[in-house]
Amino acid sequence: MKVLATGCCGMAGLYGHEARNRATSKAIYGLSWAARIANPDNAGRLLATGYSCRSQVAHIDAVAVAHPIEALLALVKGEQLTVTRTHRPERADFTSAHHEEI
Repeated sequence: MKVLATGCCGMAGLYGHEARNRATSKAIYGLSWAARIANPDNAGRLLATGYSCRSQVAHIDAVAVAHPIEALLALVKGEQLTVTRTHRPERADFTSAHHEEI
């Protein structure tokens, strides 16, 4: 296992889910996470602990990133961790009053 330096994904909890913050949130994501997710060498191998980080990856790049516990569970069960692409939400932005799960 190797820990990759990535910085902030741009979500910062609910911050990036708010419509007024989406442009800034996506710009922060683009500083480091976007390149890590886009790198084909990392496909199916990336993990993230934060729900908001995993949501950001799913929303912007339509990629599902597993939680480390999911990886450990697969290891204990002797199974291959399967991480697949996910769908992008239909809406381009979220509203501050409604937190959507992606």
